[in-house]
Amino acid sequence: MPTIIYPPSIPWNWMFQRPQQLLGRFSASGQTVLYEDLGNFSTSKNNLLSPSFLICQGSSAMSVPHPRPRILWLTVPSHINLIENYDPDLVIYDAVDEPKDEFASWAPYYPSILERADLIFCSSNSIYEYFLNRHPHVYLIPNGVDYVHFSPAPTHRPIDLPSGKPIVGYSGAIAPWVDWDLLKLVIQENPEINFVFLGALFQLNKFPLKLKNVYYLGLKSYQQLPAYLHHFDVGLIPFRQTEMTKGCNPIKLYEYYAAGIRVLGTPLPELLTIPKINLESSPHLFSLRLKHLVKEVDSNKAERMAYAQANDWSERVGRMLQYILERANTNQK
Repeated sequence: MPTIIYPPSIPWNWMFQRPQQLLGRFSASGQTVLYEDLGNFSTSKNNLLSPSFLICQGSSAMSVPHPRPRILWLTVPSHINLIENYDPDLVIYDAVDEPKDEFASWAPYYPSILERADLIFCSSNSIYEYFLNRHPHVYLIPNGVDYVHFSPAPTHRPIDLPSGKPIVGYSGAIAPWVDWDLLKLVIQENPEINFVFLGALFQLNKFPLKLKNVYYLGLKSYQQLPAYLHHFDVGLIPFRQTEMTKGCNPIKLYEYYAAGIRVLGTPLPELLTIPKINLESSPHLFSLRLKHLVKEVDSNKAERMAYAQANDWSERVGRMLQYILERANTNQK
């Protein structure tokens, strides 16, 4: 079985995103995964999460004996320059964001990615369309969800959740691509609702909103997250519509749906085909739709959860493995 190495890109215990989800499932399917953690570690150590998943903290995956073929899995474009450090048999670039706006610094590395990556996976249609006619091995693999993790009803209510009013929540990066101006108006127009925000600050020095019915609860662990989502009456995806966000396939959409909650977002291209979603671009209409959602009887929970279940990460990994093994076999001939 192959070994997949992931260079230092995302702290393992930060927000649990696409790389952690996919690599965890690759390990569960029998591949060896060596995850080089991002951070400053006073001493080098290797943490064994499972017989086939090792987190390397302050140490190189290359110091760990492992079987070949060796696959280098990249999500940060500049890491294309690290290829020589790993001597891989296969280089995979998993394209998760547009190289624009907040990620504009990625763009200069794309010519090298097109030249040196053996396989490119894309999380959204706009990213896929960019690579499709520029590289011979490109596949669209949207984000997904750990349905078993998010769908069961929680056994407790988190103690830091506000009470007494309906809860409208946001889970994810507290970042510049969130439409904070829209949210400020919507929150001011809905004093009868508590607005809860979960996640880490990203490219922001402080939480942007200070309003009486706003609760920023910080970053929650992946294990804690479902208990919070199940207490949301509505989950928000209030992204600004930019060149970068047109390539966003929000993981939070699938996690909200797996928890059974209704979703209100701005009309990002990747959300336009999602069943039973609510989309508004005008702040005033967004606010009116939110008022309606909080008051109405929810009759589409089962359909939303079924959609999430059909988009489990396991389905994504099954397809990826097929493409990876085909490409690896071709390279070995």
